[in-house]
Amino acid sequence: MITRRHLFIFKTVAETKSMSKAAKALYISQPTISQKIQEIENFYGVKLFERYSKTLLISDEGNILLEKANQILESFDEIDHIFSDINQFPLRIGATLTIGGTIFAPMLKTLKLDNPGLQLQVYVDNSHIIEEMILNNKLDIALIEGMIDHPDILVEPVINDQLIFVASTRYEGLKGRNHFTLEDLKNLDLIDREEGSGTREQLESCLKDQNFTLTPTWQCHSWEAVKQAVLNDHGIALVPVKLVENELQQGMLQIINVSNIILERKFSICVHKNKTIDKKMQAFIETCKTYS
Repeated sequence: MITRRHLFIFKTVAETKSMSKAAKALYISQPTISQKIQEIENFYGVKLFERYSKTLLISDEGNILLEKANQILESFDEIDHIFSDINQFPLRIGATLTIGGTIFAPMLKTLKLDNPGLQLQVYVDNSHIIEEMILNNKLDIALIEGMIDHPDILVEPVINDQLIFVASTRYEGLKGRNHFTLEDLKNLDLIDREEGSGTREQLESCLKDQNFTLTPTWQCHSWEAVKQAVLNDHGIALVPVKLVENELQQGMLQIINVSNIILERKFSICVHKNKTIDKKMQAFIETCKTYS
């Protein structure tokens, strides 16, 4: 088989009209140069050069090959340029709704500042949708809350996340209290995320371990809807602490302590197990690991 290296050596010999000069230019031995030229000649059954005195003259067949070799080598150079450029293709990056509504925007701002020219295609949806997009190669990489158990997806925890119950300071169901048992929760209105949400699944798993269930009064597809329902005194909600930091500081919301429920988790990087980690993906991973 004739390779890119064969063509490059042949082109150099044709330009220098000398195997010894070609060897010096390419920093390889003259016998290697002679061997590669002989391999091309044997493969095509032609004579590429004629030796006159101490000069190599290219044959008619050699001129034909040289024209095609130049075209082929230029195409290889174009391919190298395209795929060596980190900014040529966008990084398809996903996040679950919790992350998309809290830390994702400032994190990606840092990523782009540290990698000028990096193009992104960003998708924010619930955990199940992000998982499907990873499996179907519609995303290169994603940051999710909780865990994914699919055998074809690799998951690496990178960022700490704490979940807390909150309510408006005006919510009448509290009756001046901020500490409740699981049984007490049945008398409060629960504002929850939709089925498929990682946060909802984590709460349901915790309650199941204690043989307890709760039926949400509100089910919301976005964290903004959850926050607005809580701020307008409709009930309590389990939310990421990063989502409500400002409202807690301003006294608009208060933390509700619930016995036997302490929920902490990690935000995790996930990629398909067959995905090659390129420079763009590695840059995103490093940004996640240094983010707090």
